[in-house]
Formats: sequence, structure tokens, C-alpha cells
Amino acid sequence: RSFKLSYYNEYKSYLRARMAVNWFPFIGCLSIAFGPTVTLFVLTCAKEAQAVILLITSAFFWLISLLLTALIWLAVVPLRDYLAFTLVFSVILQEALRIVFYKLVDRANSALSRISTETTDMFTGPKYALIAGLGYGAMSAMFMYVNVLSAASGPGTYYVPGSPTMPIFVSGALQASAMTGLHVCWGLLCFQGVQTNNYPTLVLVFASHLVVSSLTILNEQGISPIYAIISAYTLLAIIGCYTFKRFRGDMKPLLKIP
Repeated sequence: RSFKLSYYNEYKSYLRARMAVNWFPFIGCLSIAFGPTVTLFVLTCAKEAQAVILLITSAFFWLISLLLTALIWLAVVPLRDYLAFTLVFSVILQEALRIVFYKLVDRANSALSRISTETTDMFTGPKYALIAGLGYGAMSAMFMYVNVLSAASGPGTYYVPGSPTMPIFVSGALQASAMTGLHVCWGLLCFQGVQTNNYPTLVLVFASHLVVSSLTILNEQGISPIYAIISAYTLLAIIGCYTFKRFRGDMKPLLKIP
């Protein structure tokens, strides 16, 4: 009986230590990575079924771009070891399918408007572009970070080779959060570029996406991820301010702010 009691006390101490050491960082990193996504989801489309469908559909288009990128990676055997090659095609396919998605939504909106104007309110204006960008960003963040986050609740921690003081869970959470915000901004800018045939805006979206994605190559070179994180958030601030200026006056209806 004394042996069982001792074993029970040791096991309870182990659970307390694991909860204190691992689960709190897990919850914190989860909040950093997906907190902005959940906030935007609640503010924009949580109460509207059409908006949720639009969000899921845009996320599905991002998955299609990932599938096509994987097929290219499998087809071109000599370039499998070169991350930059796959990265460029991934960005091209993501932005191409984003444009295709907006074109398809516009066609669907035209077809539905012949039946009823009440069912097409969600598919007009920049609001659906924000929701589509959120779907892109949410799916991108999930694929980027969920596998890393799954190890955060286990014993111990992992550090990035270029920065022995920053856990990989924190750096990954910060990068995932930045990518979500950037995808929302890119979605709005791409929508405006498609609607007005503004090709410089589309080039800006593609170029900024390629720059941010290229920053991830620094991690493989043993360089500290702090530089990539600072660069990503700096670009997010610039693109965010530019997007807000382009859509000035439309942000309150988008987020339903009274």
C-alpha cells in the first residue's frame, strides 16, 4: 500500500510539472498562431453560413495549390533538393488559384443574382475577399504550424539552430500569425486588382508573397529566425497600412464595427 501511495504521489507530481512546463507554452503558442484567425472569424463570418462556406472553399483552393506544388515536386526529380524551386512554384500556384477563385465567385454571383438578390450579398464587395484571404491564411498557418505545435505539449523543447535561445514553437507561431495577416491583406488587394484590372497591384501581391516565403529559406541556412520574423512583421505593417488606405471607409462594414 505504501508503494502504491508513493507511486501515485510521484505520478501526480509528474503531471503537475508537465502541466506547468509544457501545457502553458502550448496554449500560449496556440493563441499566438491562431488567435488572430479566430478573432477575424468571429468578427466577419461566424454567424453567417454563406461566409463559412466561402471560407472553407477558399481554404480548399489553397489545398489545391499545395497538391499541384507537390505534383511538380514529384515530377521534377533533379530539383527536389532545391527548396527555392518548389517555393517559387508554390507562390505562383497560390496566387493563380486565388485569382481563379475570385473569377469563379464572380461568375457564381452573376448566376445567383438572376434567381435572387438576397442570396448574393455575401459575394459582392470586398468583404468576401477578406473572408477568402482568411481561408487562405488559416489553411496556410495550419499546414505550417500544426505539426510543430503537436510536439509542444511533450516533454522538453526544441530550439532553432540559428537561435539557441528561441524555441521553435515560438518562432513558428509568430511566423504563422504573420502569414495569416498577410494572406488577408493579399486577398483584399488581389480582389481589387482583379476587379479593376490593376496589374501592378497583382504584381505587388505576388512579389511580397515571394519575398516573405523566401525568408523561410534562412532557417535552413542556420540563420536566426528573428530576422525572418522581423522582416515578415515589417512587411505586414507596410502591406496592412497600404491595404487600409486602399479600402479606407470600407473597414467598418467589413468587421461590423458599430
